Amino acid sequence: MIAKIFIWGILIGPLAILLELLSRWLASPAGLANFAATLKADSKDYLLFINIVFAAPIIEETLKYAVVRLRVLKNPEFDEPLDTMLYMIIAALGFAAAENILLVFQWPLQDFSSVLSLVAMRFISATFVHALGSGILGYWLARSIQEPDKKYLMLAKGFFLAIFFHSAYNILIWIVDAQKDITDAYLPIFMILALILIMAIVVSHKFAILKRLHAVCRICRPKTTPGILSTDN
Repeated sequence: MIAKIFIWGILIGPLAILLELLSRWLASPAGLANFAATLKADSKDYLLFINIVFAAPIIEETLKYAVVRLRVLKNPEFDEPLDTMLYMIIAALGFAAAENILLVFQWPLQDFSSVLSLVAMRFISATFVHALGSGILGYWLARSIQEPDKKYLMLAKGFFLAIFFHSAYNILIWIVDAQKDITDAYLPIFMILALILIMAIVVSHKFAILKRLHAVCRICRPKTTPGILSTDN
């Protein structure tokens, strides 16, 4: 099951790229051009910025969630609250693997120093951000299943936090990439490390909550709704 979800995470990588390219194409060039003109900047830069900061996080977090929603929640092996966080993280790791592989194809077009920067900032940090963001969403997915009357509120909280952290990371990476001298990138790099640390603390805290919940609640599977968790106090 773990291998299957990891592979599904890989498969949504190319789909995410296609959807992000589509979202960029659907954006209004005229509106961006007017906005950029007021700041004396290239409208294409702002089009890319909007795609990276808003469209990409929404698309990627939704696709990772869809893998777990469609491939895990109705599976008989899904029987514990912790499963939501674990499988969300596994799907995210598969997605990050696909994203990293696609980035490798950019290497022949870059010099060696750029490659090292890519490895350090994208491969390592992006993998952590994908996994931790999906872990946070996984916690709220578990809460939405156990409290169906608050389902949409719980999911909204999870998506908001995952997208917020993802967007913040993308902004910081954008700033790092824009620096010509690595010494000018020390502050955003430090902020990226701080962001990852905060996300790790949140995931660790939420993981402990679900672990305690499993310890005090008997998890059963309703006969009429296979694959959905419920609790008997």
